[in-house]
Amino acid sequence: MRPILAAALLLAAAGCASAPEGPNVLLITIDTLRTDRLTSYGGPEGNSPRLDALAGEGVRFASVQASRGLTWPSLTTILTGLHPRSHQVRFNGGMLDEAHLTLPEILAEAGYETGGFIANMCDAPNRGLHTFYCAWWAEDGPPVVPTRRTWASHDQPEWDAAITQRAASFIRQSRRAPFFAWLHYIDPHKPYDPVAGKLRRTYDGTFPVDDDTLDALTLGRRALTPAQREQLMVVYDSQVAGVDAHIGSLLDVLEEEGLADNTLVVVSSDHGEELGDHNYYFYHLSSVYEQVLALPWIMRLPGSLPAGRVVDEPVASVDIAPTMLDLLGLEAPNPMEGASRTALARGETGAPGAPVTFAEWSDRMVVVGQDSWRYVWNPMGVTTYGAPFDQEEGIGFRIAAEELYDLGGDPLQQENIVGAHPDRAAEMRRWACAFVTEKEFSRAARRALDPEVEARLRSLGYLSSEETGESAGGPGLASFCPGGP
Repeated sequence: MRPILAAALLLAAAGCASAPEGPNVLLITIDTLRTDRLTSYGGPEGNSPRLDALAGEGVRFASVQASRGLTWPSLTTILTGLHPRSHQVRFNGGMLDEAHLTLPEILAEAGYETGGFIANMCDAPNRGLHTFYCAWWAEDGPPVVPTRRTWASHDQPEWDAAITQRAASFIRQSRRAPFFAWLHYIDPHKPYDPVAGKLRRTYDGTFPVDDDTLDALTLGRRALTPAQREQLMVVYDSQVAGVDAHIGSLLDVLEEEGLADNTLVVVSSDHGEELGDHNYYFYHLSSVYEQVLALPWIMRLPGSLPAGRVVDEPVASVDIAPTMLDLLGLEAPNPMEGASRTALARGETGAPGAPVTFAEWSDRMVVVGQDSWRYVWNPMGVTTYGAPFDQEEGIGFRIAAEELYDLGGDPLQQENIVGAHPDRAAEMRRWACAFVTEKEFSRAARRALDPEVEARLRSLGYLSSEETGESAGGPGLASFCPGGP
């Protein structure tokens, strides 16, 4: 850690740092939240009343692209304003170089009192946090390496309740400096268990939505029946409603403490979930489609942001950190690749969205978004084999060398129309090449993990050869572009 930053952290912790004049900050990220299950994003009525109300009191971005459909790389993008190609956290467990500052570090150096309350990815590079709480760690630190059985039997709503309670206590503390509180909720991450009191439709249990059942469908290449899909969505929606209620209780704390009008609230997600829409697959690691890459982004700051505004222009998760800093009147010490979307959020005349957005799959594929178009570039012919796919049996998530979709008429991306639109595909291929040649994707070996951290991640199923094998060498993506190496 830099000496200046370390000193700032110590001063802030001791209550000696000069207090900034900006508002408090509450950043909420929700693991594995499929955007189209939120009512305000077109989901079922009543799934997310508190988040929908928050959107009505602030700004909702309707088209937001994740940087990767994987938790650790995606959260790192949200916290740094950098694409994975730049921050180099490409898999769960990747370490962030200290040259890249995180949002908590920047705010701590500016005099904020910072706290992180995490229900998943507790081993991530959570730097710059004066207070840190992990729902499944003991008070004195991480546990003995858990087994996957322990993980499968955990109580996610209990973990989410725990971080909500800890964050509420943190917010209620009297302090001379404003606070930055970040919560990362784990629901609606698998396992898909019904949340008590949140089942809004009937779940009769005739279709168990456990890993074994869903994995068997994936490996057997069998699609869900309409009745099975409804049962899956009933359970998933109950988890969405459960985390929505936790967030609502936290928003109530802001009101009770008289802080709602002076707190920037930002809500987003790391990624979504396939839930059977492509390749008989239910999870996220292997996917490059909107079910996984589309994110919500809601912001509220009374007096600074308008109420009830919906931004239709495309943006990306790499824009979240620079936008937050802009709203706080702060500048990032290091350049960020995202852009502030404050003017867009305020509805200022001529404020642009992103002309194109980019997502990555490791260092092997790029997804380009432009208006309603989505282009998948897979020149290496990668077939992904993240769990539960079986590489030895040749069962994987198959992606064509080029895929093109128009979300306007095909929101679930079921028909690849690349052959019918060669000019559009060529244009978006040029965007992909510009992206990878501007900063060629590194093929260097991954940074070594602390052995205990790596053991915990592997025991929880968060590291696999598919994720860490990206550094195997060979030609980079730029070699497939005109004039490439």
